[in-house]
Amino acid sequence: MSRDTPTMKGRRSFLRVGLWGSALLGASAIVGRHLSGYSLPPGTASPRTLSVKELLVLASAIERLVAPDGPDAPVPSGLAIASWLDGYLAALDQPLKRDLRGLLQLLEHGSSLFRLRATRFSHMSPADQDATLTDWSTSALAVRRQGFQALRSLAFLGYYRDDHTFALLGYPGPMVPPMRTVPT
Repeated sequence: MSRDTPTMKGRRSFLRVGLWGSALLGASAIVGRHLSGYSLPPGTASPRTLSVKELLVLASAIERLVAPDGPDAPVPSGLAIASWLDGYLAALDQPLKRDLRGLLQLLEHGSSLFRLRATRFSHMSPADQDATLTDWSTSALAVRRQGFQALRSLAFLGYYRDDHTFALLGYPGPMVPPMRTVPT
């Protein structure tokens, strides 16, 4: 088999994309851990899985991704959804958590790299956040497109788990009543 067959080029391209994606996630996670200045609103519980910064970046992304498109749609609280997702993520394997944390750091600081702006994602205007997420969804880099899909899936998982959103989907709700906790 010759070195320049389409199969070999496809493998090399796949490896190159994977290596660059890993390098971006790793670098953004390292840089992101050393930058601080983020705090939760008073009365908000500390995150279990994510850092405060990562939780706030996730909340900012959620608010843009699940912005209501009609008067009957509940307005999402990005921080409430992100806090619920933080608990949900606690049960996942460490490599998945590490990748998500790197993805959130890349989203927060990647706008400086890819759009040549010195503004972090969580500090952008809603219009700039929308433009950044659109850039991610249509990026030539697979890691950004896949990262966008991961964030979008998590945002919708957190939003549509709320029983106030069931009517939007025509879903009557679970057939089994919710479990009641008995005081001890």
